[in-house]
Amino acid sequence: MNETLSMARPPNGAEVVDELKRCGVDFVVTVPDWVQIPLHRALEQQPAAGIRMLNCCTEDEAFMIAAGLHVGGRKAAVVIQNQGLYAGLNALRGVGLDAGTPIVMLIGQFGREIANFDASPRTSSRRVVRILEPLLEMLEIPYWKIERKDQVVGVSKAFESAQKRQAPAAVIFDRNMAWD
Repeated sequence: MNETLSMARPPNGAEVVDELKRCGVDFVVTVPDWVQIPLHRALEQQPAAGIRMLNCCTEDEAFMIAAGLHVGGRKAAVVIQNQGLYAGLNALRGVGLDAGTPIVMLIGQFGREIANFDASPRTSSRRVVRILEPLLEMLEIPYWKIERKDQVVGVSKAFESAQKRQAPAAVIFDRNMAWD
């Protein structure tokens, strides 16, 4: 068991909001995600942060709206969970990969077992958890994992990569964010 990782605090919503602001994000387009509820709450409590949250019914909508915001000169982050990525894959393929839109996804790893926290998600007993990273790799979507507050800079790295490549990039939250 990795004591350092086990005892390290995951980021809270306010810390992620601060990083999104540093990236120049105008909008968070989301299908609400349990793993990232503290982020949703921080966005609702910080309207002065200058980031508008747009709730969607489906991940297809979220990807399409994020692409439209990009075309309109705005910067958005798509906040979903792993199952949402799977559900919206065709839309991400079309507007993100095929059309070359720099969509940045913040993906909550829903369903991760506590007993698996100190192991690779690829060893999870739950398919929904173990296929996320291999799927992103197969689609050639780079990703950064955030499990501790000192890793929040991965959000900026994902935005830099997406802009440079003009293609999607992802951030994976393998654990629930900390509550403020």
